Amino acid sequence: MSMTGIKPIIFYDIPNIVQNEPWSANTMNTRYCLTFKGLPFQTVWLEFPEIKPFYEQHSLVPTTSYSIKGTLTPVCTLPVIMDPNTNRFITDSFAIAQYLDEQYPDTPKVLPNGTAALVHVFRIAFFNALNGTFLLACFRGAQKLNPESKEYYIRIREEQFGIPWEQFATPEKREEQWDALRAGCNTMDGWYATSSGQFILGDTPCFADFMVAGLYNWIRYCYENEEWEEVKSWNGGRWRRLVEATDKYLDCSK
Repeated sequence: MSMTGIKPIIFYDIPNIVQNEPWSANTMNTRYCLTFKGLPFQTVWLEFPEIKPFYEQHSLVPTTSYSIKGTLTPVCTLPVIMDPNTNRFITDSFAIAQYLDEQYPDTPKVLPNGTAALVHVFRIAFFNALNGTFLLACFRGAQKLNPESKEYYIRIREEQFGIPWEQFATPEKREEQWDALRAGCNTMDGWYATSSGQFILGDTPCFADFMVAGLYNWIRYCYENEEWEEVKSWNGGRWRRLVEATDKYLDCSK
């Protein structure tokens, strides 16, 4: 398929109080992929309460589950894309990356040949490395949401974690979570130290790098300024350099 004949892919993302600025690390993964591949796309913004009705309207099946009050509960999440060139909806950022590589083979690959399984394992290890950091992340992130999404997000997170919102970032919990984040960064720094280049597979970014850059952009956009200043100095400034090197793929103008 000629690139000039491609209709823009519809990319569903979550808005926040800063217009046209990304909020979700998960949806950033897809925004990176679309821009890296040079594919035309346009963003449709959905507030959190609009996501489940959107799934129901298009008969989409949730691919994420949370443990809520001890019960594993399917959750409707973004990103989602709708490709008008194939009339297909794709959910989950990793599945979207796989689809884009397969459907548009003449574009740069975000999962280079033979690496999809390894990147999938990286994804699991990435989330495991961040275990113990989610309460603070949720608390900081909620402050950037629009009112209708913020109320919904807080209610769902209280149900998910089983504690009142005001206990998410007490001074004690903040310190514990911050130490866990530092430990996770040190773990990931060890992974990157084994690479021959700036990115996890060398000199060219892939989906794994977009996941990591999405995390640090989440911190950059949602945490306190002094917190981001501290994080970007960790591990010899590796995370600041990664964000700077991938910013050109985080196109928020569409």
